[in-house]
Order: sequence, then C-alpha cells, then structure tokens
Amino acid sequence: MFSKNQKSILILALFAGEIMLKSGAEIYRVEDTITRICRACGIHYVECFATTTGIFLSLDGGKEDDNMHTFIKRIQRIRIDLGKISLINKFSRIFTTTDLSVEDGFNRLREINRIKPYNLPLNLLGAFFIGASLCLCFGGGVIDSLVCSCITIVAYLMSIWVGKLQLSPFISIFLSCAACSLMSVIGIEIGILSTLSPVIISSITMFLPGVAITNAARDLLSGDMIAGVSRFAEALINAIAIAGGVSVVLKPWSLARGGFPLDEIIRYPLPLFFLLAFLTTLGFCIQFHVPRRQMLPASIIGAFGFCLYEFLLLELSCSAVFACFMASGLVAVMAEFASRAGRDATTLFIIPGIIPLVPGTGMYTTMAYIMQSDFDKAATTGAATFFMAGGIAVAIVIVASLCRIIMASAANIKALTNKHR
Repeated sequence: MFSKNQKSILILALFAGEIMLKSGAEIYRVEDTITRICRACGIHYVECFATTTGIFLSLDGGKEDDNMHTFIKRIQRIRIDLGKISLINKFSRIFTTTDLSVEDGFNRLREINRIKPYNLPLNLLGAFFIGASLCLCFGGGVIDSLVCSCITIVAYLMSIWVGKLQLSPFISIFLSCAACSLMSVIGIEIGILSTLSPVIISSITMFLPGVAITNAARDLLSGDMIAGVSRFAEALINAIAIAGGVSVVLKPWSLARGGFPLDEIIRYPLPLFFLLAFLTTLGFCIQFHVPRRQMLPASIIGAFGFCLYEFLLLELSCSAVFACFMASGLVAVMAEFASRAGRDATTLFIIPGIIPLVPGTGMYTTMAYIMQSDFDKAATTGAATFFMAGGIAVAIVIVASLCRIIMASAANIKALTNKHR
C-alpha cells in the first residue's frame, strides 16, 4: 500500500510536469522529469504518458497486493514560457540530488507557477524589435521598418485581446494576420510604405509555428510519435490560419489593383544584417520569456544562424532548403554548447534561434501565387517551403542525436577508465 508521503510525491511530480507542459516543453522532457522525481523518492514502478493536451501517470509498489494509483491531468492552454521550463529543469536536478523535502518542493513549484511573464511594455519592445529588424532584413526601407514595427505591435495587442475571449488559437492567428495585411495595404495606399511584402512577412513572423516545428522534431527524436505528429499538425493548422488571414485581405485588394506591386528590395551589409538578426532574436527571447541571463547568448546564436542562411542563399547561391538546413544545424550545435556551459535546457537557445529561419517568405509567396492563379509556381514554392521547414527539423534531430551519442560514448569511456583504475 502507498503511504501518504508517496502520494504527495506523485502529486508533486505531476504538478512539475503540468507546469512544463503548459509552458510549451517537449513531451519527452515532461515525461523524463516526472519519472526522475518519482524514482528519486523510491517509487520505481512508475509509468508516465504525456500528450500535448494531457498527462497520464500511474504507479504501484511492485507487490501483488499493492493498489495501482492513476492520475490524469488535462492541459487546455499552452503559453510558451521558456523561463519556467528552465526553472523546472533546475528544480528537478535539485530535488533528485539533495534531501529537499516534499513540502519544500511544493513551495518551490508554487513560486515557479506564480511567476508572471515579462510585463506588457517589455513585450511590446520585443514586438518592436521583431517587426523593425526583420523588415530591414527582408529588404524594406527605414520608414517601412518603423511602420512595420507599429503594425507588429498592434497585431500583438490584438492577439492578446482575442486570447482573452477564449477563442481558438486558429481564430486568433487568422484575425491577427488579417490585421497585419490590412494595415500594410492601407500603408501602401496612403503612401507611407514603399514596399509591401517585407512589411507583411515581418509582421506575421511572430505567429509562425516555429515552436511547434522544433518541439515536434525533438519529440519524434525521442520516439514520441503521437506528440510529434500532433505538433506537426498544429504547425500546419497555424500555417493555414496565417495564409488565410493574409489572403482574405490581399486577394480583393490585388484584384482591384490588377496584381501585386513589385517591391524594390534593399540589401544591407553583413555586419548590419548581424545586428538586425541579433535584435530579431532578442525580440523573440522577450516574447518567449527567456531568462535575462540567457538572452545575450540566445540572441547571438540566432544572429549567427540567420547570417549563415543569408550568406549561403545570396553570396554562394545555395538553395533555400540547403541554406535553411545548414543554418539550423549551426543554431542547434551552438545551442548544445551554450546549454552545457550554462547548465540549462537547449530549448532556451534553439527556439528563439530558429524562429527567424522558419520560411515565412515561402508561405507568403506561395499564397501570393495562388491568388494570382499561378498554380505551377505556387506548387513549386510551396514544396520548397515544406522542405525548408523539414530541413529545420532534420538539422535539429541530427545534431541532438550526435550530441547524445557523443555524451553516451564519453560516459562509457569515463566509466571504463575508472574501472581499470
């Protein structure tokens, strides 16, 4: 039979997993954290199964006359909070390696759960960085970037307002992207904007499903097929919402004007591009509540990845798929080093770093070709966009797999060396 203390441990582990899952953690990380906490307290017969919407936890004492206890926790709302994921990671290490009591563990988890994301002014600053920097990266002018930053801020505020109405994320993304398109079109019509595509692409990047793609890849790597497939489905639904929101505005406008205007793209020097990529990643770090001490390395990692992508694409004339794969691989490698140097989760560095690489330009261009009834180009661009997204996932999986192999080999060599001594 289970003691009261063992039941408390079970609830403690479930609470830690709940916080992680609500904060957007990978499924394998949630299951591993729950299992480690239980086994560290002497509960060895534990089975945890998590999905994107719930946690199922059951255990028994391992004897024939023991009763099985099962707990189910439904997860309804997920808000990306990398700071909480980092704190739970550290909590699990402390709890499993020290004599921290269950009661103290509950107190620490409650403190973590009560932590609020960064305040609204700081989040608006992050949205400003994303809109202004990305618009310049994609070839917009200075005035375009300032207007784009305002559009991004308004779209962000709109997404918060729609979220408070408890509507589905699909509706929130659809309406926010439609607002981005509408404000961009108005800017073109009244003469404030000189380019359209860079402004729209930059303002909708905040809603691109980069987190879903990253987590899906890492879940598939760990054998969580259900979670991986469901996250890829989530990414596809979000992409449809983005395309729908943009096209519902641009389609009638393009018909009225007789087509899309040609944008004059500006190319900036690579050092300036690095700074812009740094500010873009910093904006996403703020949006995802990356701890302040990790914002600088995460932003540098994202800047290097984005610059490598731009260099391979423009200077060496490589394909967009190859450039995306190589840039994502660089981000993943640097994230692995940074996570071990700072003893933190790699998610803190990978997610902000790969968001600028998510093919928002390809999604936008595919949608534009569809509205122009050029289905051949739409199919070609859409396929390239799909493979670019796949390249991001594959690069992350390969790097993570190699790192696990290297770490396991190093641990085995160390164990053999100690044995021979």
